[in-house]
Amino acid sequence: MMRRADPFRALVLVAAVVALAAPAPAAAQDANFLLPIAEIERVLREGEMQVLDVHPSRGLPGERTYRVTLQSGDHVLQVKYAPAREGADEFNNRPRYELAAYDIQALFLGEREMVVPPTTIRAFPIDVVRATVARTGDAATPPEPTFDEWPMTLVALQYWMFNVDLPDELPDEDRIEEDEVYERLLGNFNLLTYIIRHSDSNEGNFVQSMDPAWPRVFSVDNGVAFASEESNRGTQWRDLLLDRYPASAIDRLRALSLEELQARLGVLVQLELRDGNFVEVEPTENLDPGRGVRRAAERIQLGLTEREIGAIHRRIVRLLERVDDGRYELIP
Repeated sequence: MMRRADPFRALVLVAAVVALAAPAPAAAQDANFLLPIAEIERVLREGEMQVLDVHPSRGLPGERTYRVTLQSGDHVLQVKYAPAREGADEFNNRPRYELAAYDIQALFLGEREMVVPPTTIRAFPIDVVRATVARTGDAATPPEPTFDEWPMTLVALQYWMFNVDLPDELPDEDRIEEDEVYERLLGNFNLLTYIIRHSDSNEGNFVQSMDPAWPRVFSVDNGVAFASEESNRGTQWRDLLLDRYPASAIDRLRALSLEELQARLGVLVQLELRDGNFVEVEPTENLDPGRGVRRAAERIQLGLTEREIGAIHRRIVRLLERVDDGRYELIP
C-alpha cells in the first residue's frame, strides 16, 4: 500500500541526507548524533549561538516549534526550538516536562541506550526569540515574554537527530520475534514512555534510527506527559505494551527511592539574572515543591511537583510488582 506524503517524514529524510554529506567527527557517539552527547549538552546549555536557518518543525504553517540550524564555535547543528508561552505551564507547552523526560532516562539507561535526545531550557531576550521565529515568514502569533517582569522567553532546545525516520510499524511485532536487539531497545523506549505517562501518540512524536545494527526508537516530543491532559491523537505508549523488558533497566529502576527521585527531579533547572541575562546555575533548595514553575527575586526554577514525582514512583513500584509476579519477562 502506498504511504501518503508526510511533511515531517520529508524533513527527517532531508536531515539524514545532510548527515551523510557532513563529515562526522571521530568522537561522535553514533549514527544519530554527530557530536558527543556531553558536547551537545554544553552547546545547548551555554554555547554562543548564531542562527543560520529556521523552518517550522513539521514544515507546516502556524506551528509552535521550529527546526533551527545554528552555529556555535566550530559546530553547526540543528535543534528543535520551542518558545514557552506566558507562565511556561500550559497544555502541550511545558518546557519542564521536556527536560524531565530527558533527565529521567538517565536514571535507568546508559548513554548508548538513551531514547530522548539532549534537551535543555534556555532564557533568551524576547527580541532575539521574535527575530528567530520571524525568519520563517510564518504568520504564527509572535512569542511573548514568559513572565511579565522580564523581557525574555524560555525556550526548550532539543538536539535534532540525524539518520532517523518515522517507523513504518510501532511496535514491529515480527521484528520483536526475530531481533533481540530491537526488542531490548524498544523495551527501553516503552519503559520511559510508561514512567513519564506519555499521553500523545501523534505521528512524528516517535522516530526510529535507520541504523539496522542499533535500531533505537526515540521519543522526541514529551510535552504531553506526567500530569498533563491527554492528547486527542491517542495515548498508546503510556502503557506497558511488551512481554519482555531489559533486566539491566529494571535493576536500575529497582534501586530508585522516592527520596532520590525528589532530589533529582524537584529542581530540573535553575536560572538566575546575571549582567542582564538569565543563565543556568547550580540548583539551590526547592523554592516550592508544590509548584512546577517557581520564581523568587531574580531566580527561576523549573521542576516536577511533589505530586508528579510521587506518581512516577508509584508507576515504577507497579511495574516492579508486575515483574515480580511474572507478568513480564526479563531480557538478560
